[in-house]
Amino acid sequence: MFSLHELRQKWQQCWIDRSLQSEIDLLFRLLMNEYSKPDRHYHNLNHIDRVLKTIDRFNLELQDPIAVRLAAWFHDFVYDPQASDNEAQSAELAKKLLAELNISAATIDRTQQLILATQGHQIDPDDTDRCIFLDADLAILGTDPAQYQTYARSIRQEYSWVSDVEYRRGRTRVLKSFLQRDRLYYTDLLFDELDSIARVNMKQEIIFLS
Repeated sequence: MFSLHELRQKWQQCWIDRSLQSEIDLLFRLLMNEYSKPDRHYHNLNHIDRVLKTIDRFNLELQDPIAVRLAAWFHDFVYDPQASDNEAQSAELAKKLLAELNISAATIDRTQQLILATQGHQIDPDDTDRCIFLDADLAILGTDPAQYQTYARSIRQEYSWVSDVEYRRGRTRVLKSFLQRDRLYYTDLLFDELDSIARVNMKQEIIFLS
């Protein structure tokens, strides 16, 4: 379970220039409100907290830590399970909101690139920050079976408008696409810790869905 105090501290890590502190605080509250909506059963503050904590494990390896952390905050800012452009909308809103807070154009551009990479989890093995960010986003897959099952049920709740038949078909297709990858995680640390566990979890979910 996330700590609001810790999340606020992590948010402040993104800001070197505090001249617009009131606006920074306002944006934090906007993010809190969006990720706290009742229909966000998985893509909520617990998810953001897990992503940020995973990113923190790679502090010494990050090339652009501010962009990576901002991408973590904004990558699910827009989340509508019935839409296909959530990533693009989230990236565009991040650009608009960050441009008002003295964030450099280069950092905003990099933040957008990372957010857009979550669409299909577009890996570039030569891009360390992208690997860390996308691995953090998928860290939930390699948790213990009880946590994974809670995650799987939460995803089903977010797709409650989909029939059981259609959901099982679509979810199985997504899981199998991940299992076909040579690696689920592209950082050596998370590959060693989570890859085999994640594969077992997903295979068990596929059996449950069949």
